[in-house]
Amino acid sequence: MIFLVPNPFNEFLKENALWLALSFALLIALILLIILVKNWRSKKKDAMLADGDLLLKALGGRENIVSCEAKSSRLSVVLKEKSLLDEKALKDQGILSIIKMSGKVIIVIDGSAEKVKKLID
Repeated sequence: MIFLVPNPFNEFLKENALWLALSFALLIALILLIILVKNWRSKKKDAMLADGDLLLKALGGRENIVSCEAKSSRLSVVLKEKSLLDEKALKDQGILSIIKMSGKVIIVIDGSAEKVKKLID
């Protein structure tokens, strides 16, 4: 006969059940919204680098690329003719920075450089 003893917690649940249910529903909706916004941003970043033809054109064409190597967010590209490199077009594609060296050009990408390497290959 334990259920006959008045319990303050049970009384609290009876009085505030609607507000508790609405609070949980709002919390779940907020978490789903945050997940959707993160996915949308990552898709937007991928879409910026999705056009391989524009990227190749900015690097001077496929015949201008001697070799290409990807490491995390950096893409190392050895070019035959560095004067054909279009930095403005690369920046418009979503490239964060371009580092020119004597033997190669390093392109820093916001995301995975392996995806961009696949576009170039």
